Amino acid sequence: MSRDYKPRPNRGRKQRRGVPGWLWALAGLLLGLFIMGLVWLKLETPERAREWIGGEPDDPPRTAPRKEAVTRPQIPEYKPRYQFYDELRRKEVVIPEEQLDARKTTDPTAQYLVQVGSFARPEDADRLQAELALLGIETRISKVRLDGGRVRYRVQAGPYLGRSALDRARRRLKRNGYRDLLVRIIR
Repeated sequence: MSRDYKPRPNRGRKQRRGVPGWLWALAGLLLGLFIMGLVWLKLETPERAREWIGGEPDDPPRTAPRKEAVTRPQIPEYKPRYQFYDELRRKEVVIPEEQLDARKTTDPTAQYLVQVGSFARPEDADRLQAELALLGIETRISKVRLDGGRVRYRVQAGPYLGRSALDRARRRLKRNGYRDLLVRIIR
């Protein structure tokens, strides 16, 4: 027996359709507005509703007593156990500008190194050397063996001949946030 696979319209059956989405959105919007209106009415109390209704109370309304200024015990000024910070400040030597200018002209052939960092790991020294190379400062890493067998990797810029080249390099380092240590090469 053969079978017919052609779809035929259902006659006599009504197709059921759901409620459209826009109708649900409208119903939600109206419900939200209704709830907001109720909240607004609850929060917006008229001034006459705040007045006392009925007989006067036996005791007048009480307010919280005012707190008077509490005097706190005086805390003694903190005095650090270590006073070398103050002693160093008192021993600081400020060199006048005239002497700094005279120092520049004293030995024009002196050579200087600027030590920018000292690290226990060679990777840290390489990282700093790469950062300084991006700034245009040529550096070298020297391996130093200290007392006790410890090894340090020092990142040094230079050598610089004369104070003017040295001061330019130190200003560039300072502008970029690096601290330095000046080392004079004695021959």
